[in-house]
Amino acid sequence: MVDPPSTQEPNLAQAQAQDLLSEGFRAAETSTVYQDARHGLLDSEQQLSWYAGARSRASQLENRAQQILLAIRESERDDPELFGNMPSELIPDSNTRDMGGRFLINKPRIDQSKIFAMAQRMPKGCHLHIHFNCELPPEELLPRAASSSMQPFMCIRTTKPLMRPQDYADVEVVFSVIPKTTVKVDCFATSYNPDFKDKNNSPWMLWSDFRQRFHELAPADLGLEERPDGLDEAECWVREKMILTAHDVYGEGQTVNSAWACFNQGTRAFKGLVNYKSVYRWYVGAAIDSMIRDNVMYAELRPMLMDKSIPSDDGTLQIDLNAQMKIICEEVRKKQQQLQDAGKPDQFPFGLKIIYCTPRSIPRPKMQSELLDCLKLKLEFPDLICGFDLVGAEDRRNPISFYADLLVGFTETCKKLKISIPFMFHAGETLLDAGGTANPDNSNLYDALLLNCKRIGHGYALLKHPMLIEKYKQQNIALELCPVSNELLHLCGNAREHPFPALLAAGLHCTLNADNPGLYRGATHDSSSLSYEFYQVMVGDTRMNIHGWKQLAEWSIQHSCLAEAEIDRAMNIFAKDWDAFCHWVVSTYGQYADGLTKPDLSVAGTGGERPSQSSQVDALAIPQARHRLAAGLSVGVNGCEVTLEREIH
Repeated sequence: MVDPPSTQEPNLAQAQAQDLLSEGFRAAETSTVYQDARHGLLDSEQQLSWYAGARSRASQLENRAQQILLAIRESERDDPELFGNMPSELIPDSNTRDMGGRFLINKPRIDQSKIFAMAQRMPKGCHLHIHFNCELPPEELLPRAASSSMQPFMCIRTTKPLMRPQDYADVEVVFSVIPKTTVKVDCFATSYNPDFKDKNNSPWMLWSDFRQRFHELAPADLGLEERPDGLDEAECWVREKMILTAHDVYGEGQTVNSAWACFNQGTRAFKGLVNYKSVYRWYVGAAIDSMIRDNVMYAELRPMLMDKSIPSDDGTLQIDLNAQMKIICEEVRKKQQQLQDAGKPDQFPFGLKIIYCTPRSIPRPKMQSELLDCLKLKLEFPDLICGFDLVGAEDRRNPISFYADLLVGFTETCKKLKISIPFMFHAGETLLDAGGTANPDNSNLYDALLLNCKRIGHGYALLKHPMLIEKYKQQNIALELCPVSNELLHLCGNAREHPFPALLAAGLHCTLNADNPGLYRGATHDSSSLSYEFYQVMVGDTRMNIHGWKQLAEWSIQHSCLAEAEIDRAMNIFAKDWDAFCHWVVSTYGQYADGLTKPDLSVAGTGGERPSQSSQVDALAIPQARHRLAAGLSVGVNGCEVTLEREIH
């Protein structure tokens, strides 16, 4: 029979354990070993950060601007008039919002933000990924389509007759300039035939007639989200067909595929409102003006060039690709001369270049002819054509590999002609990452590497490929990030879920881009195309700072298609503009930021900010201070007394 264990021995062991633990606590409180190791770890990570180079070159002025930006950002995060949706046991007030949350929901508040005002003011370098047709918003295009000179020629077609209220929600609209005709078409009649491929049928209704009939027949409640000033009801309805609305993006049941379908319908509507001669010419100049207002010094535009002509204003003539490129060159020269005369040549010193775009969905013979047309344009406009891209949803066919041999042949031809047309493919703008097939081996990210892309559009899926990340870095392939676009097309829920921090932390060079700002900005007359992207990354990651902003802008210059001498000049212009920007931040917001409650920069386990060479707090005093604070006692640190109440749990 086993004797029962004595209770005396466990009691002694427990008492000894308690004494040893208390002794361990006391020793740990007076030791700095752990905190020194932690500070060393943080310092090592800082030295390896993707913006370490920019931070190491920062002036005192830039560092002061960083302090101001950080203080204001954290103040706006807490401010219930702007965001104020903070972690708590209480359910947040319904009027508060997440900073860095859903873009279209937050946009009215973003427009009131001082951080956004800084993003607008900052010099942004180059804009490298923007689709030509969608730079400007519908609010700028629709009044021109309704002008008296265009009334006899601007037409609209719908994909079904507008008979029932649901038809207004379901239908797609397309615009085109059509030569004057006596044929009367009515999209509101049961007899309306939308077939535009039937040569014996005309589905095109005069836009002026459509607006009148819309006023007479449209349902009273169309469920429009916005009604911008200056547009009638038909224009407001069409406008929401052209853009991604909050319902298109965030509505119940919306998916990646439905968002893309809305996007594609919008781009088709934009096309007819941009592509006629007088507006095409105006559009180039207006796009440049928009970039100058947004502090962009140079851009590489992506027009879809598979359609080989656009109509004259009366539809009787066709303007071919060569004539379109000449218009772009003429308008760039005109704008640069205006800037020269105004004494502001550095605002847009390098003009525009064009990346030839064609769909990834076309047959191989058509791709051959597209590559030939790109070569011809390059030979005719050697300083204008700077790259080639395949566009379209990557979850639909074809993968880049479908055309790989043609693209290799194109590259070899360029070498023999001694011209450079680098590839800048959309690649990795997908969650499935299988090139529109069921096989992930068809990911476009592989072919973008093998075909020696200079840059790739988006690169969202690249984190799935650790080997490719290293290869991309070795080949100096930059990523054209488009955070707002990726959210609105359902790759992520908001800026805080976007992988840009991880892509940057992996050491990949990245640039910020607006993609299709005319579709993505809600009601506006000015898309502020890059300002919103810089704002979104600033609030999407707490580690983003003013040095990161600077590095992203510098990379946009260094990875552009400018010549080396132009890049050197651009960097010098940017450095001057950056200093002026930092001075503006300090002079405009310095006093305001100093009056704000300082953000909590304490490091867990230290009771204070991480000590630095300039710190006034004795690091050895921190553990003792923590011990006294935990007891709710007053704490003296270098002569300053602080009293905190016990935290209520």
